[in-house]
Amino acid sequence: MNTFWLAFVTGLTTGGVSCLAVQGGLLSSTIANQQSTGSKQTVAAFLASKLLAYTILGGLLGLIGSAVTFSLTLQGLMQIAAGLFMLATAGRLLNLHPVFRYTVFTPPKFILRKLRNRSHNASTFAPAFLGGLTVFIPCGVTQAMMVLAVASGSVFSGAAIMFFFTLGTTPVFGIIGAAALELLSKKPFAYLAASVVTILGILAINTGQVLRGSPHTIQNYIKVAAKGQDAYTLQGKTAGLDNAGMQVVSIDVSNYGYSASASVLKVGVPVKLKLKTQNVTSCSRAFTIPVLNLTKILPESGEEILEFTPAKPGRLAYNCSMGMYTGSFTVVE
Repeated sequence: MNTFWLAFVTGLTTGGVSCLAVQGGLLSSTIANQQSTGSKQTVAAFLASKLLAYTILGGLLGLIGSAVTFSLTLQGLMQIAAGLFMLATAGRLLNLHPVFRYTVFTPPKFILRKLRNRSHNASTFAPAFLGGLTVFIPCGVTQAMMVLAVASGSVFSGAAIMFFFTLGTTPVFGIIGAAALELLSKKPFAYLAASVVTILGILAINTGQVLRGSPHTIQNYIKVAAKGQDAYTLQGKTAGLDNAGMQVVSIDVSNYGYSASASVLKVGVPVKLKLKTQNVTSCSRAFTIPVLNLTKILPESGEEILEFTPAKPGRLAYNCSMGMYTGSFTVVE
């Protein structure tokens, strides 16, 4: 019960806010597409489906462990898909082209014919469908809970951990969703809604690029513009070697990002990363190197070791699992 209570409190505090940064755009798009109904059933359907999806995921994690964990590449692609959906939603709000009307999901007709209340089920299908899809784009805190579910080794415990965590995130999503419904009921806010959804869509696509380890991200473009040189050629301090001939780099992990002791690595030489945390509760705890498909969930306070060998020259990016905090090494010959 202590574990379940911890999961709930985590969702109620850090989980709700951090997950909103990743999944809030999808909720906003859902609300925007359903604004004609003006019903809070939209938000309720989204949240209920999200709760059910994560509960099922927790049970699977408890049953078969990390085999269910989604790869960084898949998470990145799902983020990009969500971002494109948000941009299409903005296009529909502004009536840019009739094609954008297809961003509204409706149940297949053969399913609707079997449902008693056609109007009710049609209006709740889309938010329920998209709420379930959030399971493919978990935030960093969610991934920490997923690791806890795996460690439980029990279908019931894994499902309960994810249920209570997701339940804890519900108040934040519910409040934001209800407020958005009230605003969208007034026509002048359509342009504002389209602007917000567009920004969230761009950020979601950028996050997907970060998770994939792509150099084409907003952060890298800003870095190149500021320094006036290609991001791949940026140089810095070279990592030192220990007695075993491994390159050693210490990375101080804070709630707001990463600070590395070196930024240049040599290709083909094993690397030992020392990841140090001190009272860290943000998504920076979920440290990832996308192109190597390496992920390490760090403790709130302590030190973890991550070892790898850079295989080719170029830029080697690392980031949190939400793509919010980033850094990189320059790998040289």
